[in-house]
Amino acid sequence: MMYDAIVIGSGPAGYECARKIAELGGKVAIVEKNNIGGTCTNYGCIPTKALHASASLFSDVAKASAFGFTTPSHSAYFKAVMERKDRVVKIMSQGVKNILDEHDVKIISGEAKIKDKHAVVVAENEFKAKNIVIAAGAKPRMLPDISIGGTILTSKEMLELTELPSSLLIIGGGYIGCEFASIFSSLGVKVKIIEMMTRIAAGEDADISKELARLMERQGIEIFTSASISKIDKNKVMFMHDNQEKTAEGDKILIAIGMDPCFNREEIENVGIRSGNGIRVNNKMQTSIENIYAVGDVTNRIKLAHYAYAQAEVAAKNIMGYTAEFDENIVPSAIFTIPEISSVGVRNEKLCSSIFRFAANGKARAMGEADGFVKIYYENGYLKGFCAIGPHASDLVAEATLAIKNRIPLEKIKETIHIHPTLSEAFLGAVEMALKKG
Repeated sequence: MMYDAIVIGSGPAGYECARKIAELGGKVAIVEKNNIGGTCTNYGCIPTKALHASASLFSDVAKASAFGFTTPSHSAYFKAVMERKDRVVKIMSQGVKNILDEHDVKIISGEAKIKDKHAVVVAENEFKAKNIVIAAGAKPRMLPDISIGGTILTSKEMLELTELPSSLLIIGGGYIGCEFASIFSSLGVKVKIIEMMTRIAAGEDADISKELARLMERQGIEIFTSASISKIDKNKVMFMHDNQEKTAEGDKILIAIGMDPCFNREEIENVGIRSGNGIRVNNKMQTSIENIYAVGDVTNRIKLAHYAYAQAEVAAKNIMGYTAEFDENIVPSAIFTIPEISSVGVRNEKLCSSIFRFAANGKARAMGEADGFVKIYYENGYLKGFCAIGPHASDLVAEATLAIKNRIPLEKIKETIHIHPTLSEAFLGAVEMALKKG
């Protein structure tokens, strides 16, 4: 059989691309060597958000007295927390399989190897296709000469823990490290973060990073920035900080220094596919071989599921004869710390900006979550960028994304009636402050 496309990998990029190709009338197969749903469903977005929900609820219960009632002494039942996470993952993985089945996508189990531009081999079986889509995702980056096991873990092993560690030492203060720090600290674990950059969440606005560090330290998380690791020995990490050699210990050590694309460089080069840190693609998601596409984390661009979805749709349309190009100018993102962080657009200090704090928002006050703020960047009466740290920040970024994408003037946003009391009024407040500044 000659397929219209064979997709390698069943994560968000892979299953969405397969679904869209089938929806457009194509015959498609998907190859997966592990669990259906890829890293996002099994070891990334979904399980961490399930743990985030448990940790957030546990954190809220600890503040019960502030809401006028008391609770019996409570503790985190980690086994039950992890069992709930596993149930959520199983449901979502089955959901992805159902989507593929409903669209008559053939699922091939095993590891795929690209033989040539029209053939993929899985366990010595050869499958032919007019097009090939590489959606193999990414894996945790490791420190040199460090092996996983025992005390030392990546995000994948953290999600497989059966007992709550007494202390957790996190190497890396990016989004992965910060999310796990928030989750496990809320569950009562003593957490320390060691970050080589000058601030945690370094990819975010400087004010956001500063506020996150303040709130984490208030929660009891110890943070070392501008630090360099010199040695890891069992449960101890030696590092340089403030021109001094320091030692930190942890019941578990999480390596959270980023993700690397999953591809065999020799294999793809033999076919003629060019790569750098990731597989190189054009705006149609084509590699240097026009009928071989790459989508998602394997391209080493923005590692977000919704970004992968958008890439996948572009690839699917081009495969099925339509003309589509990927526009990555306006991509929202979120970090599920406690509280959450979100951002979109240009966040440049050369632009004008205004901040509205949740302390002045009625809904946030009523929720007992008055920390944080919404910050906007603007120019010539138009919104250019948005960031927020605070309650449900991940839900607030959509309105800003819509406004930036469609060039809606600040004045028009101001004229849009927002429900009172809601958290979305914080965005409105930041817009009103910007307009008052002129």
